[in-house]
Amino acid sequence: MNAPAAVQTAWYRVPEVWLIFVLLGATILGTFVMMAMATRQPDTHLVVPNDVPRPSKIPPITPAATAPARGHGAD
Repeated sequence: MNAPAAVQTAWYRVPEVWLIFVLLGATILGTFVMMAMATRQPDTHLVVPNDVPRPSKIPPITPAATAPARGHGAD
């Protein structure tokens, strides 16, 4: 029995190859666009009133103001 001969097609006629090229090209193009945007636009400095520098990113704990108890027979 003879096995059928495999059909040889050129690489540029396979649609999956073009899909890979398009995805890779879009990724590289997007990387350069993001790099250009990051280098052209300066970072904005945010100012928070009454902010003190602290060594960690955890905000300081401020106790809640306690109000006098009302309505429990303490008139």
